[in-house]
This record gives sequence, structure tokens and C-alpha cells, in this order.
Amino acid sequence: ALAEGAAAEADAEGTAATSGNAVSAWGVEYPWPAEPPAIDDADVEEEIQADAVVVGLGVAGCAAFRAAAEEGVKVVGIEKGEMPQCRSSQYCYVNGSLTEQLGLGTVDADKVIKEEWECSAQYADYAIIRKFVLNEADVFDWWCMGDSQMYIPEPGEVIEMMPVEGSEPEHPYAVASMTDPTVDYENEPQASYPTRVSFTNHQHVLDENVQRGIEAGGSVYYGHFAEKLIVEGGRVTGVYARNAETGKYKKITSANGVVLAGGGCEFDKEMVKVFYPAMAEYNNLSAWPNFDVEGNPTNTGDAYKLGWWAGAAFSTFMAPMCHVMGGPNDMANMMTSMGLTTPNLRLNYNGVRFMNEDSNCSDTEVALERQPKTKCFLICDSHIGEQSEQAITEGGSYTTEQLDGMVDGETVFKGETLEELFDAIVAYDADFDKEAALASVERYNQLCSDGYDADFCKQEKYLWPVVDGPFYATRIGIGLCLTTMGGLYSDCEARVYNNDKKVIPGLYAAGNCQGNRFAVKYPFKLSGASHAMAMYYGYVAGKNIAAGL
Repeated sequence: ALAEGAAAEADAEGTAATSGNAVSAWGVEYPWPAEPPAIDDADVEEEIQADAVVVGLGVAGCAAFRAAAEEGVKVVGIEKGEMPQCRSSQYCYVNGSLTEQLGLGTVDADKVIKEEWECSAQYADYAIIRKFVLNEADVFDWWCMGDSQMYIPEPGEVIEMMPVEGSEPEHPYAVASMTDPTVDYENEPQASYPTRVSFTNHQHVLDENVQRGIEAGGSVYYGHFAEKLIVEGGRVTGVYARNAETGKYKKITSANGVVLAGGGCEFDKEMVKVFYPAMAEYNNLSAWPNFDVEGNPTNTGDAYKLGWWAGAAFSTFMAPMCHVMGGPNDMANMMTSMGLTTPNLRLNYNGVRFMNEDSNCSDTEVALERQPKTKCFLICDSHIGEQSEQAITEGGSYTTEQLDGMVDGETVFKGETLEELFDAIVAYDADFDKEAALASVERYNQLCSDGYDADFCKQEKYLWPVVDGPFYATRIGIGLCLTTMGGLYSDCEARVYNNDKKVIPGLYAAGNCQGNRFAVKYPFKLSGASHAMAMYYGYVAGKNIAAGL
């Protein structure tokens, strides 16, 4: 893991701090006990024998559960929630059998792989990315077929993700394209690859895929908390799972091992400080909490602890999924996280322009993290309606009429002149530098007139001057954390490694606890890769644990 975080005083083995917490071999203290909980035989309510165990039934765990069950092995799924866990619903679909039917584009897979890898500063495992990009479409087809009610639209048919209020969708369980293949994605920084799809009901997809695994002979225990792996002779051979109803444990022994698919750690602040220090420093708020049966958030790093106690290493430079969607993000609320993301002029609290505004949401996140209060103001004039129609944006287009209805003096500001606009911002927060902002607008307008952005090299077609009132400003903040995407050191077979870079027999990882898939930041261009990779490597883990690989 990152060498940042609180250094601790370790014992001779380098595994325990004076506080009793775990410590890495190089002296970083982890926020969990050095030893797993002791579980007395008297606290075991049931012993179960299986061939494979899957811990966590999110996207990755559901895929692993079904994939293993369909190989004919006895598989047990453990989930601390009351049902399979999911949140949003976007996936990528690269060059598959449904590409043309769904109205997607065919892409150069080698270029996609190279860009995804380079987005991680080459800290991600190239083999993990390559295997995923070349094979995930086939697994997505399998995933869709797992839902007995899934509707695949006909060529040219449009599936609405958000039906008109009060109406019933014609196809409630469907795949919907979220792609405009006419967009020049190679030259538009804010455009993702033409490979983005979404499910109209993601929960239904997970529920149905779990049901296929049950029909194939698998068993599922909801409301059960995996608290300790069973390790014998260096091999993972099972897990103790606490039954929330009784407080007792199921001891599940597994001939082939355990798949950890327990999600990320974004709802454990102490883990975030160690593994995602930038997220802790800038206070990216976590949205979309799922809850376990005891009413606590999930994604609390369970797999990190379980894996470490079994000897697992961690991936480096772990990537949180934090990207700017236009809202101020003063609170962890997805409903208010969206806003204007057009490539208009942006000024920080010092009144200074600080970036090429024609940048994707992940790169904008990095730029905003370096600004005062990690916020900025998007500045535009009365032409914003036509400008936002021309732009490729994450937050959609806005008209002046819409902005007028949003003016509140806190998030959206308006002035008939630039002086009035900036006075309105100062009235909200006196730290905003009005005089510097006026000078920055003057400088920016000159660049627009010149037709060349000598400061940040923004495309000429997006050099929109700020000259015709009324004028507007929207306050934009760093992104919410949608999930964390690091974890246990793994390979393209979903196997977990120790600090000596040796495979730990019987231990697999998939989903947001599988390390080496992403690093540094979320690679925006292949939008939906997080869900798709969780699905794909869940499938890989399920097949491999069934085969005993």
C-alpha cells in the first residue's frame, strides 16, 4: 500500500503496533487488530462443507457465485446485507456480439488497453486490463442471459433510462445504450468511448444471476458477516461467518478456497487515511451508502482485513472513483452532485484561471484538488444555452431560463454586469477575489479574441468569451467518492498474492477489493469499467475457484 499514513512502532516481526493494530513490513499502521478475532468452538452454530465460498454479493460476488455454481461445485455465498448489493448501473461493452445492435461503436482494443494502463501511470497490472478489455463483452452477454426477463433492444430502438413520471416503462428490465457513436471521442476530451451501456434495473440483474446460481446448486446466507478466514498450512480453506440474528458463527470449510468480493473501504475513515490519503486530505464525501442488516454502511474494508490476516499484500497507489459532475458537493448527496460541466471559463477563489476547462471529469478532479477550498466558479454569459448544446458534458445542457430558476446566491449566481456577478459571489463568501477575477476575465477574453489559448491550450472552438450579459456563475466542487478501487494484490486470474509476490493458495479477490485493476485515478474514457471489471473478474474468480486453479 502507499507508504503514507501514520508510521507505527512495530514488533520484531513487523506485524503488530504497540496499540495492538496491524503494521506493514515497512512500518505503516493499519486500523485493525494485528490478529483476527478468536472464535470459540462453542460459538459455532453450524458447520458447512463446500467446494467454494464467495464473501460479498455485489456485482463481483454475484458473478463469482453463479459462475462457480454452474461448474457443478458446491458454492456458498455470504452477504451481510439482506439482498445482493448494487448502486448505479453503467457498464462498458467493448466490441461484442451486441455492439451493432445496441448502437455502440467499434474501437481499437489495443489503443483502449494502452490508454487505460497509462491512466494508472502504469501502476495497474497490464495483463489485468488487457484480459478484461478483450473478453468482457462475452461475459456481459452471459450476465444479461442470467436475467430471465432481460430485454435487448432492436437496432435503432431507444430505451429510456428515465421514463416520463407516472408512466410504466414498456421494458422494465432492459439494456440501454448511453452512447452517441457520432461523437468524435478521439478528439473530445470529455467524450467517453462509444461503449457505454446501462441497465434499467440493475438490482434485478443481480437478483436474477444469484437465482441462476441457486438453481445450479449454490446456497446463499444473507445477514451473515465474514469475520475470519480459515488458513491451514498457508492455504485458505474456509471462513467463519457471524449470523446477525443469533450472534453465532457458521464455520464454512471449502475444498477450493474463498473468493473475497466484499467491496471497497470508503465508509471506513481510518482505512481511507491509510490507503487513499488524498481522498482523506481533500475530504471527498462518500455517496450511495448500502447498509448491512445491522443498519451500518457496507464498503468498510472487510476484505482488506480478512486478506491481510491471511497474509495478503496490497496494491499500490490505490484509486478512488472521484470525479467532478458539476455540483458543489457540500454534502454527500447524489441528487445535488450534478451541474454545469461545459468548457466555459473557470476561476478559483483567488480569482485565477487554473485549468484547461475542456478536460474530462477525472482530470478536473485532479485540478480542483489543488485549488483553495477545492472549489471553483464556472463563469458564463447569456450564450450558455447555445454553448452547452455544442459541448460534450457530464452534466447535460442548460439554458439561461433554467439557470435563472436555479439562482440562489449560494450555488448559482447572476449579475447584469461582471461586477454585479462577482459582488454576488463575494456576498456569499468574502474570500473570493473580485479584482483578480475581473482581470482574469479580461485576460481570457483576449485569448478568445486571439483564437489561441496561450495559457492552457484549450481547443479554439471552446474559447467562448464572457462579454454579453446577463452573466452567471455556478460553484463547482471536487467529486463525491463513488467507490474505492484498490485492495488486495492480485493477477489476471483473480488470485491474491502475499508480500513476497507469491500466490496465496485458495484465496481470490474480485470487485472493489481486487487490487491492481486501477491506480492513481479513475480512467474516465472507458466509462462503466468499474462495474464491468467487477462482473468480469467475478466471473473469472468463480471459474478458477471451481477448477481449483
